[in-house]
Amino acid sequence: MTHTATARIGIFHPSDPAGHIPSGIDTVIRGILRWAPEDLDYTLFGATSDPVARPVGRSVQMTLGGRPITYWPLVVAPATSRRLLVPLTLRYLAALTMRRSDHVVRRLHVLDFHRLEPLALFRRDPRPKNVLLHTDMTALRHPLSDIRWRHAPWAYEFLERKVLPAASSVLCVRRSAVTRYAQTLPHIASRFAFLPTWVETETFRPLDDAARHIDRQRSLAQLGVATDSSVLIWVGRIDRQKNPMLLLDALKRLTTDASALPSRRVAHLLMIGDGSMRSQVVSQIERLGLTPQITLLGALSPEQIAGWLRIADLFVLPSSYEGMPIALLEALATGLPVVVTDVGEVRLVVRDGVNGFISTAQTADAFADACKAALRSIDALRGGACLRAVAPYTPERVLTQVYENHRRQAADVMGARA
Repeated sequence: MTHTATARIGIFHPSDPAGHIPSGIDTVIRGILRWAPEDLDYTLFGATSDPVARPVGRSVQMTLGGRPITYWPLVVAPATSRRLLVPLTLRYLAALTMRRSDHVVRRLHVLDFHRLEPLALFRRDPRPKNVLLHTDMTALRHPLSDIRWRHAPWAYEFLERKVLPAASSVLCVRRSAVTRYAQTLPHIASRFAFLPTWVETETFRPLDDAARHIDRQRSLAQLGVATDSSVLIWVGRIDRQKNPMLLLDALKRLTTDASALPSRRVAHLLMIGDGSMRSQVVSQIERLGLTPQITLLGALSPEQIAGWLRIADLFVLPSSYEGMPIALLEALATGLPVVVTDVGEVRLVVRDGVNGFISTAQTADAFADACKAALRSIDALRGGACLRAVAPYTPERVLTQVYENHRRQAADVMGARA
C-alpha cells in the first residue's frame, strides 16, 4: 500500500500504553500496537496515568519495541489497579461521547473495542467494528466476581443482545464464550471466534543456569531473602478474581508443614501488582504471621517482571476465574514451572507433572498440595517443557488473524470511499 492508502484503525479503551498496571487487556493492546505491520496505522483513544507527562486531550507520540504509535488520552486513570468511586469506564464513556465526532475519529477506517460499553456509542456507525472480549462473562455470576456488572448481570446480558449484533467480528479469549454466544445469538454465530493470548518472548525468556544463579543470589540478597529459599511468585491485580486470600492460606499451610519443602528450605512469596484488595491482603498477611515470608513488590514494568520470574522457583495463579492469562504464559516463557487453579484456558499450556500442576479444587488445601508436588520435582519441571508449551503463542502467530482482518476491512472502506 502507498502512504495515502494506509489503513487507519482506532482502538477504544481506557488504557495507558506507557503505564505499568498489571492488566491482561492493557498487555493485549500494547502487543497489538507494538507488533503492527507498517501498512496498519493504529491510534489508541485511551487514558493517562501521568497527566503531566501525557496530558488529557493531547496527542502522544511514543514507541513500543521500536514501533512508533499515537495515542490520545481522554481521561486520567489511577496509576495503580485501585478502583475509584466513579468507575473509570463511566468517565471514559463520558469523554468519548464528546470526542467521537472529531476529525481524528472520523478519518478512521476501522474501530476496535475491548469492552461493550464504548461499542454501544458507535452502534449505528457504518464502519467495521470489532470486539475483543477477555473473559467469559458468565463470570458475572461467580461468587468471587469483582466485575461491577455483577450487581446487575441481567443488564449486561441485555447489553450483549443489543450491542454485539453491531460488531463485524467478536474475538474471545475463552472458547466457552464463543460457544455461549453461538447459542444465545445464533443469527450472528459466524462472527464469533476464539483468539488465544500470547507472550512476548524477547522480554520473557529464560537465562542459562549460571546467569540465573548470579541474578538470583543478587536479587534475593537485595530483598533480604535467604538465597536458598523456595521462591514462589504471583503476578496480577490484587483483587477478588485473582483470589489472593486463597494463596495466603495455602502459603500458611506450606510454612507449617515441615515435609512440604525440599531440603528444609523456607518458602518465600513475591507478589507483583496492585489493586483494590491490597490493604486487605496486607492485613491478612499480618494476621497469619506471614510477614517474613512475603514481599510485596508493587506494580512493575514487563522487563522487571521478567527479571523476577527468571529467578523464582514456582509461579502461582490461584484465580477464581480467567480467560487465557497472559501472566501464566509469561512465566512459562521464562522456563518457570507453574501451579494454577483449573480456570479458563490454562489447560492449553499446563500439563500436570510435566511443566506444573493444576489444582482442580479451589481450596487452600488443594492448592498447597499442588505447590508441594511441584516443589518436590521442580528441577524436572523447569525449562524445556515450559518453553514448548508456549511456543505456539507468539505475537507473530496469534496476531496474524487480527491484522489480516483489519487490513481486509480497511480495504473495503477505502474502496467504497474512492
